[in-house]
Amino acid sequence: MADMHRLEMLHYLESSERRSRIINEDRVSDLDFLDSEDFKSRYRISRSSAEDLLLLLRDNLSSTTLRNNALSPEEKLCIALRFFSSGAQQQILGDLSELSQSSSCRAVNQVALHLAKLRPRYVYLPNEVERREISRKFLNSSGFPGVYGAIDCTHIPIISPGGDYAEIFRNRNGYFSLNVQTISDADLYIRNIVDRWPGSTHDSTIFDHSHVRALFEAEIIPPSYHLIGDNGYSCRTYLMTPFLNPTTQMQKRYNTSHVRARNVVERQYGVLKRRFACLATEMRCSLENAMTIIVATAVLHNIARSHGDFQDEDEDEDDEDIRYEDPQITSNPTLDQNGGLAKRNTLARQYFL
Repeated sequence: MADMHRLEMLHYLESSERRSRIINEDRVSDLDFLDSEDFKSRYRISRSSAEDLLLLLRDNLSSTTLRNNALSPEEKLCIALRFFSSGAQQQILGDLSELSQSSSCRAVNQVALHLAKLRPRYVYLPNEVERREISRKFLNSSGFPGVYGAIDCTHIPIISPGGDYAEIFRNRNGYFSLNVQTISDADLYIRNIVDRWPGSTHDSTIFDHSHVRALFEAEIIPPSYHLIGDNGYSCRTYLMTPFLNPTTQMQKRYNTSHVRARNVVERQYGVLKRRFACLATEMRCSLENAMTIIVATAVLHNIARSHGDFQDEDEDEDDEDIRYEDPQITSNPTLDQNGGLAKRNTLARQYFL
């Protein structure tokens, strides 16, 4: 009787293992069967970019569990890319009907974490050779000299983080967000990202506490270079802002050139949020995971561009189509203690008279 019981149990285990193996074998990722056009339409990056990502991340995404139905690295990557491109957890669950929400969340967070760890490799400040090339490209495209990059902030919607300090994450438009600062070069690469500040924080405060500002103050970044920013920032020797109320043709020409130079960071945000819709919709995850996802998408953005993987909207440079966020004006001549206004006037006379 005991032998019969053992045989029945063995048969059950073998059948269960076979069923799990069949499920695992039948479950394939979109990397296996979607053509290049359909893959990019679905995931917002090219198939070749995704395949290169898989090479970078495969070891870190490989499962250590002995369960036969564990997600493969390909599946985890596709789940995360689908979330980044849509922002809709339910959509993922509809794509993979046998996948639980907890499993999909773990896959997204795991991929995001390991992508974010690639930040030093893909999101970095330019060296001297790159600085010269970036400045040359800005000069050619906008007529503005000495540009190191264009700086601005954007709000990424999040759910209330809860706790005693939740309200500091509510921005002036009334929703909870992280106020994220980036610096864009002339080719729309993200050269620097600061992702940790609550939505109520002023753009200028984020910059004042940034590593990049410290580099400019210490002249580790040469003083011949400067950032381009809107009037949400104070005019400094290393951050050129527009004339607030231009009255002369010189000032108007300066402002026109300044707008064209600053255009790139606005376009960068547009491309980033169109590619990764999770950044434009409320992220329903922990604050820590939201920050990780933001950095991960910045890394993905740069990887895609390095592969020549552009969005159709990249080519849209019509100034009439640019919608700038209304900055919280901080420019004040009495605060100009570092020669910023003097440098701006000198640039205007030398290049826009």
